[in-house]
Amino acid sequence: MKQIFEDMDCETPLVFVLSTGADPTLALYKFAEEMGKKETMKIISLGQGQGDKAVKLIEVGCKEGAWVLLQNCHLARTFMSRLET
Repeated sequence: MKQIFEDMDCETPLVFVLSTGADPTLALYKFAEEMGKKETMKIISLGQGQGDKAVKLIEVGCKEGAWVLLQNCHLARTFMSRLET
């Protein structure tokens, strides 16, 4: 995770493309704890009606420097174009 983090910046998100059964959440939690971000990390599982909530979490994350984990993005395909902008 540390090497991946070093390749990121505020305009380069980390995107996990997963196969069935894979879940990097625990590794991300551990890394967030190491980086002092676990307490402020925001998590949302996308799906019906969650787009506006995700936008608010992202806005808070940008203002406060918090990390935001968007899970199940495949359930919110129409939201992804909004997220990109």
